[in-house]
Amino acid sequence: MQQYLNGKYGDELGILPCDGIYQRATNTALIFALQKAIGVAGANGNYGPGTVAATPTVSEGASSEVVQVIQYGLLVNGFYDGDCDGKYDADVTSAVIAFRKFMNLPPFTGKSDLSVIKGLLTSNGNTDRDSIALDTSAQLTDKDISNFKRYGFSVVGRYLTGSVGTGASKRNKYLTSDELERITDAGLRVFPIYEDGGYEIEYFSRNRGYQDGITAAKKAAELGFPSGTVIYFAVDVDIQDGDIEGTVVPYMKGVIDAVKLSPYEPGIYGTRNVCLHGEEVGMKYSFVADMSYGWSGNLGFRMPTNWAFDQFTEYPIGSTDIDQVAASGKDAGVNKFSPQLYGTISYREVAADVLKGFGKSVSAEFNKKIELVDIPSLKISVELVNSLSVADESPAITISNGKLDSISFANWLQTSGHIKGNGVDAVVNEANKVISSASITNGNVAIEASINNSGESKLKFIYHILEAKDKQLDNELSVVITVTSKPTDLFTGTKIPNVDVPKLVTQSQTDQKSWETLIGFSTVVAIAGVSIFISGGTLSVLLDLIPQLFTGLLVG
Repeated sequence: MQQYLNGKYGDELGILPCDGIYQRATNTALIFALQKAIGVAGANGNYGPGTVAATPTVSEGASSEVVQVIQYGLLVNGFYDGDCDGKYDADVTSAVIAFRKFMNLPPFTGKSDLSVIKGLLTSNGNTDRDSIALDTSAQLTDKDISNFKRYGFSVVGRYLTGSVGTGASKRNKYLTSDELERITDAGLRVFPIYEDGGYEIEYFSRNRGYQDGITAAKKAAELGFPSGTVIYFAVDVDIQDGDIEGTVVPYMKGVIDAVKLSPYEPGIYGTRNVCLHGEEVGMKYSFVADMSYGWSGNLGFRMPTNWAFDQFTEYPIGSTDIDQVAASGKDAGVNKFSPQLYGTISYREVAADVLKGFGKSVSAEFNKKIELVDIPSLKISVELVNSLSVADESPAITISNGKLDSISFANWLQTSGHIKGNGVDAVVNEANKVISSASITNGNVAIEASINNSGESKLKFIYHILEAKDKQLDNELSVVITVTSKPTDLFTGTKIPNVDVPKLVTQSQTDQKSWETLIGFSTVVAIAGVSIFISGGTLSVLLDLIPQLFTGLLVG
């Protein structure tokens, strides 16, 4: 395709890169080719009013350069893989029908008209087409709703929170319970949008996404949106492709992690490119900002397969500005509401409780290690982190209903540390004492382990706290417990059943299985050490507990 366009229009448009990537320049060249084929004066690659007026209707049996452009359009949108030879055959007809159905462009025939041709070459398509949905930032009156019905709209997108404008023109945009009642009494349905920022690239981070997810879920619950409702989180900026992975993707992952603890489902609003990334990371549905057809994130990108809504033009109805939105049928909107409380707990309060559990009644400071035990053979510290993302973690073990998943933890001990036996339950009980001290209801724990050449082991237990006291935290919180020990020094003169500690330390320097076994041994010791400490015990109590634990364990 790029070679064809270069050969035919290179003198007028310049040479396109022949890299197989459908990008802005390729898209512009295809529109230019259409304009040339239909005789638009002053062809420029912009699908303006003159091109709209001149766009023909083409059907099976035709043979022309217009058909070739249609074939290329179907190809880059993923609906056609046949020859682009300018012949409108049965395969082209089938591809056009599939495209019409996917984009909800009735009638579902094989004819290519303005809706099909412009829909293939621009993101906003035929802006005069009918649809059933709209979105607006206005708080709606009875007159607004009546006007919407008269225009044939039955689904309304409304914002959960916030305001628009500045100064004297500032006004609230958030949805109210009274407004919901008016909308549903009139027979319309509603889908929720969350946007309290998101106009600049700097807004987007994982932590911001997590906080936005919690805020949106709380507001949706207060308004009474039922379980399963999709909330669309807005990325209302044209972020370049190379910047999405480092900004919007972490933001969306934060949203997903927060919303999955609620009754709701996460959706994304943004350019086609943003929505395609959202589809990959797990956003249930997309609300595509196709109206901004000149944005880099729309030009040259196909429609996401999970699209539910497609914003394609704007205008006022009466005195109220609306965006007209196509609907795929995936999301019908909501018309029944039952307000409910959605309680959260302050992550700072939980952080303070964690420190109290370790005997430290101090204010919660983040990213600062607090030493709990500091003796030559054993060091234990705790650190609070305002994040759920810590690098180099092992697979996490689930915490549910205040208890560690004993099966997963036992499997980890056996596969990663070569430790098993009927004493594993006792080790799990010691680990659960640590969880109980922080009132952790729901979360997970990851374990990182290392051993240096002198036989000193370092264990990190990274507790990701999602819920405490049966309430979701209002922000991200991880507790990192680091235990450093030197077993040969710590257990001098202490007999450990089933374990020759000095021999194990020596062999761990050259033998992989011994190294892994020492990791398992050190894990048991670390869990016992932390458990003993939070119970107010001493080193001598720990030295008494370790032999008891290992009585029921098989090591190696």
